[in-house]
Amino acid sequence: MFRPFVAALLVALPAIPARAADDGLGAATVAVQAIAPTSDGRARVSECTGALIAPDLVLTAGHCLDGIAAPSQVAAFAYEGDRPKAPPLRVARFARHPDHVVGWRERAGDPSTRRSEIAADLALLKLAAPASARPLALATAGGPSLTAGTGRDGPGADARSGRLKLTPATEVRFATGEGPRIAFASLARAACRGDSGGPVAARDGAVWGVVAAILKARGGCGARIVVTPVDPASDGFRRMRAALD
Repeated sequence: MFRPFVAALLVALPAIPARAADDGLGAATVAVQAIAPTSDGRARVSECTGALIAPDLVLTAGHCLDGIAAPSQVAAFAYEGDRPKAPPLRVARFARHPDHVVGWRERAGDPSTRRSEIAADLALLKLAAPASARPLALATAGGPSLTAGTGRDGPGADARSGRLKLTPATEVRFATGEGPRIAFASLARAACRGDSGGPVAARDGAVWGVVAAILKARGGCGARIVVTPVDPASDGFRRMRAALD
């Protein structure tokens, strides 16, 4: 549960036509699937989204890898148009943000820690071989934005996952006050389960954040999201990337 624990500055942003970023953002977006064993001998399948930020490097949300112990439990899928294509992109190594808190989304929000938990919800996947798509640049500031997701296409029981969706962010709120930088966004179309970890990109296609969670989701979908900003110069990001070398 997310509570209004910080003041926010509202910035109204014009919509970006999906086609304008399709060749860049869409082509660099991947589906991320993780399979984690559970204590009862079964397995939990996690579906998320990610984005190529280098030919062999995928940026996603840290919680997408909760419970994962080995690279063999994770795979990424590149896209051709709005559909995933085979074979999967094999993951050689992965690293979570050093301050990532496992399971933070499953607990009630504590105003004293929730902002830090959101800000550290990042992970990187090192691919065994470079992908063919052109990777996206990273940015440190938001602006008129577009999100990409490969999650469910609706809240209904017959909804399906896997189709690539590009959605404009019509409003972005950056948290003010003390603490790490996080953001909130309203979308032109609801995000759904599986869109977590998806890139939030500026007009030029540079990624400035990833989808951390959906606010007030109904049936796994909602039109307001929490965004974890990306700062490639930050100590946490540099340590996460160095862990893959």
